[in-house]
Amino acid sequence: MQNKEIVTQLPANPSEIVYAITMETLLSAIVTRLGEEALNLTEEDLHLAREEVLAAISHNLDERDYIDMGLDAWEITRNL
Repeated sequence: MQNKEIVTQLPANPSEIVYAITMETLLSAIVTRLGEEALNLTEEDLHLAREEVLAAISHNLDERDYIDMGLDAWEITRNL
């Protein structure tokens, strides 16, 4: 049986989001940095900030490492 086929047989929603960074999280970080100056930002400024954060995450985050760490911990607790 192929991995994708096994995934479809498991009792979980494969499209469920496990972790996400929302625009609200990004906006809060911007406000933390800029304070009331953030009120002067344009929609274009915010779009660029979102794109830069997305690029930084894409270039620097290998989610496989975090998935492996989580699964390692899960296997330990599962086998206790």
